[in-house]
Amino acid sequence: MTNLRKLDLNLLKAFVVLLDECNVSRAAHRLSITQPAMSGILNRLRESFNDPLFVRVQHGMQPTDRAIELGKIARQILTDINSMLQPPILEPENLAMTLRIGATDYVQAIIAVQLILKLRRLAPNVQVALLPVQGQNIKTLFEQNKIDLALVSQNNLTPDMHQQKLFDERYICAMSKAHPMANKKLTTETFCELPFAMFSYNGGEFSGATDIALQKLGLKRKVMVSLNNILLLPSLLQESDLVAVLPERLAKTLSNVHLQTPPIEIDGFTMLMSWHERTHHDIAHAWVRELVKGLICE
Repeated sequence: MTNLRKLDLNLLKAFVVLLDECNVSRAAHRLSITQPAMSGILNRLRESFNDPLFVRVQHGMQPTDRAIELGKIARQILTDINSMLQPPILEPENLAMTLRIGATDYVQAIIAVQLILKLRRLAPNVQVALLPVQGQNIKTLFEQNKIDLALVSQNNLTPDMHQQKLFDERYICAMSKAHPMANKKLTTETFCELPFAMFSYNGGEFSGATDIALQKLGLKRKVMVSLNNILLLPSLLQESDLVAVLPERLAKTLSNVHLQTPPIEIDGFTMLMSWHERTHHDIAHAWVRELVKGLICE
């Protein structure tokens, strides 16, 4: 039986050239080696395959039946290896994959939906799963192969993870266009007197970044409603006197609301895109990451 460790790719390449030429001298010329070296390669091939491979005839050499069969296999092997070594070519329209994106409701609303719409146009065979990750360890989700891409704030990642900054976010006030304060400048005093609806990712929370900022000033606001379903916010704001302090990009997706700068400094946050080493060099995933970055610039 042939020992695979003794059969290198150069032998296979020489074997295919010999099959093409059926002449040691011409094969040696094509490979830019001497005739004795070519003869030595032929002897090694005969030993490896335990077959004469070529027999002398009046005008050169003729391959044996065994050589012809081996030649078919050798050509396919060389073709496959050449394909492996060629840079992969991405054709989005033919791309078929499942993309699992871990993101909060906020990111799903401002980035993920737009990404899906773009993928539907450019790569219609790509399946997309939007997965909630609030309160979960992003690194663990990657390690357990539960997500391919994460769109989260900086607090959810560690420095050793693949990541790229998407944008810095700030907070803004949102209220009904018919709200009494919609056309008036908010002061710190009036701000604290307003009834607030607060978006709580975990649900049931009545304190967030705005309240931390107020505490530094020795102040407090009135949070009257806490909800974790972002779809409820537009109706609440449009049909009541409630006000919300929201990430600006999210607030701009809400219909029929008035936006106004808060009268206090509220610490914002940075949104990042993160991925696992598993997909770091994959051209399809790299292409998706470029799409995400492009959406931020649009």
